[in-house]
Amino acid sequence: MKFEKVLVTGTGGKLGSYTAAELKGRCEVCGFDARPTRGDIPHRVGDITDPAAMAEACKGMDAVLHIAARPNIWSGTGDDIVRVNTMGVWTVLTAAEAAGVRRVVLCSSDSVVGFTVMSGGLKPPDYLPIDAVHPLRPTDPYAVSKLLGEEIGRSFVTRGKLEVIVLRPVFVLYPEMEGEVRARAADPAAYRGVSAGGPNPAGGGPAWHYVDPRDAACAFRLALEIEKSRFAAYFISGRNTMAPEPTLERLQRLLGVNVPVREPDIYARNPFAPLYDLQAARDELGYEAQFDLRPLLYPAEVAAAR
Repeated sequence: MKFEKVLVTGTGGKLGSYTAAELKGRCEVCGFDARPTRGDIPHRVGDITDPAAMAEACKGMDAVLHIAARPNIWSGTGDDIVRVNTMGVWTVLTAAEAAGVRRVVLCSSDSVVGFTVMSGGLKPPDYLPIDAVHPLRPTDPYAVSKLLGEEIGRSFVTRGKLEVIVLRPVFVLYPEMEGEVRARAADPAAYRGVSAGGPNPAGGGPAWHYVDPRDAACAFRLALEIEKSRFAAYFISGRNTMAPEPTLERLQRLLGVNVPVREPDIYARNPFAPLYDLQAARDELGYEAQFDLRPLLYPAEVAAAR
């Protein structure tokens, strides 16, 4: 592990707790959240928008993994989501910079592209696969807050000594969301959300992207280990989608147009490949999803492929 002392925000929530568990035994981990941390690591309870609390939490840390946030469009009003997520990034980076932290890894989202959750506001991609230089056109408060967080991170890199790596995970498919994913797949036209006991509706956008939380946590660990330039952003996804149709066919049906495909071999090799380019994450982070969750919906398909 490149960094010996690492602060993980959001350890009272799902992704933060998975990430802290991934780091345990590899470095000295401290958690931070508004709620008590899950697991048995040292932690502080506080607000990520509180400058004094974050300054104290960042003291002596080599790196910060900033995961705490309003995690989706269902987690508050638009005003609350933008305020907490944006000011949270500002406060964390300000404290990290003042404390001499060397690297901050920010949890962003694929929603910054603008093709995820807001019905009627989706902006089709210009080309596939969507890479790090594709235009970003967020339309909902959560996506806007994540893009603002990325830009705040970039500004700190430009002005100072911080290294900032941005991860853009797709819909993280936690075990407690499996029922919602199954309910959506059983009757997509009728699915209106939270019909199977999940904490929120099934996500993943029109292509039903997903990433296993263990893979997402691994990506955060890898972001600590790489030697990298001062700022970089990576999409983090499973190797396939949860959609019933191949990716290009689905997009053509939903949009009524064919989106230009710059690397057709990707979809020839894997018809259910994500819309996002994962090559940079593979080459630079060493990230490769290990957990395939399509068998949750299509066990016969997987059995036939063996």
